[in-house]
Amino acid sequence: MNEDTEVKALEGTAKIEPPAVREVVVKEVKYADLESEEHVNASEEPAFKKSIFREYFESAVVTLIMAMFGMTYIVQAVKVPTGSMKNTIWVQDHLLVNKYIFGSSDGFNLPVLPSRSIHRGDVAVFKFPKTPEINYVKRVIGLPGETIEFDVQKNKVYINGQELPERRVFVKSPSFDESPDATAPLIPANEEAAPAGAQWTVYYNQREEDDVDPMVYTMGRQTYGLKQPYKIPVKGDPIPDEVKNDPEKRKIYDSDDDGKYDSDQYFCMGDNRDDSEDSRFWGTAPRSNIVGRAMFVYWSLDITEARKNESFFTRSRYWRTGTLIK
Repeated sequence: MNEDTEVKALEGTAKIEPPAVREVVVKEVKYADLESEEHVNASEEPAFKKSIFREYFESAVVTLIMAMFGMTYIVQAVKVPTGSMKNTIWVQDHLLVNKYIFGSSDGFNLPVLPSRSIHRGDVAVFKFPKTPEINYVKRVIGLPGETIEFDVQKNKVYINGQELPERRVFVKSPSFDESPDATAPLIPANEEAAPAGAQWTVYYNQREEDDVDPMVYTMGRQTYGLKQPYKIPVKGDPIPDEVKNDPEKRKIYDSDDDGKYDSDQYFCMGDNRDDSEDSRFWGTAPRSNIVGRAMFVYWSLDITEARKNESFFTRSRYWRTGTLIK
């Protein structure tokens, strides 16, 4: 191949150039730029800010609403001023009451709060039928539709003709010329063997043969379940003549004046049987009056005569705190 041919061949060959290299520019971030950006973001925050007073006020309002809800539907605090439930509950025990456990008497229940029916043996808090502004604390003994009878001589309760198993404890009984301190706990003297199935304890005064029976002075006022079996009314049962002819009782049990009981009835008695004015004296507690079940003691105060001059702190029964009511 001659030189002319080689030159032509070279001229006809396409010239290949290397690919272009793109230039990547990295922006340098300086500390001053970050400070500037933070300043911009800070300037974008809302100008409005709650005052400390408003924050405390809103917290107080929320707390108040929650407390009102709790006191209405969940718990209630009560004080026990009498000894009708000794020694289960002491005088001046302060209790918390479970208000939702029995549900609502009108059938409206909150699904988030578990509830059940009232059982025999429940220590219930209820509005006293004659004076609803006063709360009573007693044990539920008889349920709606049952018959109940109290044998004074044997100190026994019968439900539908069957003896109710209770653990009976006899306590030292003061003579009538003594002035016992009614706020002091009962002093056990002896007790009977607990019958099978007994779940709670009741207390009776121990009497000697020559003692005057204190029940003699109260038997004349005991009307219900004493002289003969008493049928506990159910909602819708006809009102007896003794209620019809008594305006006060009719207002309690037949407020709509239709001649029938407005709600189911419960027979309640105190554990301190010889010193308890309960359903034996004034009748049954309407379901609509029952507030809830006593849960436990959150505080207790000793107001016995021997300690009346001591300070508040030394008279507090701290060991009673947390005692479950059973």
